[in-house]
Amino acid sequence: MDSVYVHVPFCLAKKCLYCDFVSVPYGRSLSERYLSALSKEMSLIAAEKFAAEKEKENKTALRTLFIGGGTPTALEAGQLEKLFSSIRKNFDFQPGPEATIEVNPATAGPEKFRLLLEAGVSRVSIGVQSFSGTELDTLGRLHSSQDALNAVRTAREAGFEDKNISIDLIYGIPGQTAGSWRRTLEAALALGVGHISAYELTLEDNTPISGLVKSGALRMPEEDEALRLYFLAEQMLGKAGFVHYEVSNYALSGHESLHNMNYWQRGEYLGLGAAAHSFIEGKRWKNTDDISRYMDLLEKDILPVEEVCKLTAEEEKREFVFLGLRTLEGISISTGESLFGADMERAARQFVKEGFLEISKGRLHATRAGFPLLDGIVLRLLAGLGL
Repeated sequence: MDSVYVHVPFCLAKKCLYCDFVSVPYGRSLSERYLSALSKEMSLIAAEKFAAEKEKENKTALRTLFIGGGTPTALEAGQLEKLFSSIRKNFDFQPGPEATIEVNPATAGPEKFRLLLEAGVSRVSIGVQSFSGTELDTLGRLHSSQDALNAVRTAREAGFEDKNISIDLIYGIPGQTAGSWRRTLEAALALGVGHISAYELTLEDNTPISGLVKSGALRMPEEDEALRLYFLAEQMLGKAGFVHYEVSNYALSGHESLHNMNYWQRGEYLGLGAAAHSFIEGKRWKNTDDISRYMDLLEKDILPVEEVCKLTAEEEKREFVFLGLRTLEGISISTGESLFGADMERAARQFVKEGFLEISKGRLHATRAGFPLLDGIVLRLLAGLGL
């Protein structure tokens, strides 16, 4: 196992209008109870999964840690210290691990950034989303563009290196134009950070923004409009030296997210907290989405796992293709042929001819044109491979 993900399901006063993640407004008593349950889950997992390794010289040492939410930095300073103490107590990490935490600009002051650095966090992922006040309002974000600028500056002043500061952006926002998206990208590049994620806004069922679109109060951009925004980001970020290493992620060379790469490469990981997912020894499991039930079970020393499945051979094949083609490095043709028992180059021939896929050094990759259309391409490729 290489990685651990910890879910902190607390937001500020309200959830963003587009958010479908498991999260609730921050409350001190609720968060204290949750952190105690989370600590109990860690100790139970450590006892169950790693007890046999305690006497080994070469114990399992994790490479990456990612703390997401919600807004983990909605926690008070003392609560963050408690969280990191529980992590250190229960898990061993390799020297110099990649330890990332998500940060909302509205919660990012000098004290918290210094605390995070002292606790061993090496990388911060700041949820900027846009540098347009109008677009931030449309998304229901509680921070301003100035807050976002201040957060990056404060992280740098606290001691985080530019290469270890990542920012998230969103395109395809109702009302967004090529001009406003260009200005957001220019502002992002001016910050000098090492990693930028650019996600297309997707409408999730039962979110407020989905209701506003259905009612006609907001209009989502057409597919060709969204594609223009996608290619504008690719052009501008590429010109600035960023490598487009995954469909939605760009990094200066050598500063890719190791934690996320582990997901796309089907590495093993442990998920802790309500709604967290895990993948170990060919099994995927998920904790309960219900935060109250999560805490109730752990207070009875019961792990809060609700769904466990052993992947079938067909599911493993699908994941190999879908996850691997999301990355710049693509998938190994020889490994694919071993899995499928089929001629992968032949199955991909039409996509190569159409300019959506390419073959290089024994690997199959998505091209610049293929990346944004990958879902449909993968379905057609899998059909050609007999799935």
